[in-house]
Amino acid sequence: MFFPMQMYNYISVFIRLKEKTFFIDFFLKKQTIQNNHKFIRNRVSPLEKKVYLCNFEKKLMRTLFVIVSCLLSFWLSVSGCSAQNTPNMRIDERDSLLVYYPYYQTLDMVCGKNVPASDDILYCCACAFTAECLKKFKHSNIRRDHVSGGHYFKGSDEPVCNGFFSFYDGKGHFGMASKNDFKTAAAKEGMGFCQVIVILNGVLQYANSEKKTFWIRKDYVFRALCEKDGQLCIAESKYAVSYAQFANYLMEYGFDNAINLDMGGWSHAWWRDNDGTLKTTNAIPTRFASNWLIFKK
Repeated sequence: MFFPMQMYNYISVFIRLKEKTFFIDFFLKKQTIQNNHKFIRNRVSPLEKKVYLCNFEKKLMRTLFVIVSCLLSFWLSVSGCSAQNTPNMRIDERDSLLVYYPYYQTLDMVCGKNVPASDDILYCCACAFTAECLKKFKHSNIRRDHVSGGHYFKGSDEPVCNGFFSFYDGKGHFGMASKNDFKTAAAKEGMGFCQVIVILNGVLQYANSEKKTFWIRKDYVFRALCEKDGQLCIAESKYAVSYAQFANYLMEYGFDNAINLDMGGWSHAWWRDNDGTLKTTNAIPTRFASNWLIFKK
């Protein structure tokens, strides 16, 4: 480990015998043992000098070992406490929104019917639309192309999913679906999916729910993957609203980017609070689920 080696670099011992004087350099500080020492006052044999130096070196190394061990134990205990006390989530509750800020290291898209469950997941919810309610999972049943676990998959076509999100190199990327960077995301072992873009670079997109061609005209509890000041988060309406109203809430909050996430019958989500307790939204997941967005430690 680097800590003992770092300590060792600060400890140097040089022993020299010259004109009956013994010098020790310790922590770059020279100390002189005067000629009144026993083995210097008397003319001793080279063997006796060698034995003396050997014993001294052993005592010195034992002392250094104790010092380094104590410091290393202290450092490990502090590091362990810090890891245990690291929070999992910050939740910002507003009148209209609940915003979840997981303290994540990476994101991924998990494909399949089963809800992902592992100790390193902080937040999990559905992301891309599912085309049909099928008994068996297949990637072509996910709306539009996607990247899961660093692999690129073809999905079914869906013009309404006009935006994309990808994550690689520790950063999220939002854009229009026609300009997706999924091949780059796959090459860098990232993830990506297509959905309805809500906000792009601070500009509200496709939010006129009065149009007859709009993808949904009912009120729902909506959810979106958002970005504010480079931090990714999940925003959820606190009650059923129109899509246009939800989009306006996101704009009022000040998000730079936002992309819709699947809801309705696919509204199941779970997260880990700061005590490690699992919390759920809509505790019963649909049996027709096909994909999940996860934030990981």
